Amino acid sequence: MRRKQGGKMWSGRQADYFEQTGQAIAEEIQRNRSRQRAKAVKYSREQAEQSRKIAHETEAVELERLAVLGQIPQAEYKARMASLAEITDAGSGR
Repeated sequence: MRRKQGGKMWSGRQADYFEQTGQAIAEEIQRNRSRQRAKAVKYSREQAEQSRKIAHETEAVELERLAVLGQIPQAEYKARMASLAEITDAGSGR
């Protein structure tokens, strides 16, 4: 099969080469996009985990503050801290 391009005739072999090269480039672009998506998902999960960790630490500090000031009973403080620890352990996959 011959293709005319820019005033030249291309042989079938050359056309096949260009087609294969184009296909290889497209496949490489697809692989790069897949890697980028995987990295973005990983980063997003890490950010969500970090956000949860900060929220739990903040809640623990607030519970401790309330207990020290006597605004919540010691038993409630211990129960809520235990619950928070369970949530933290479950979230970290332990």
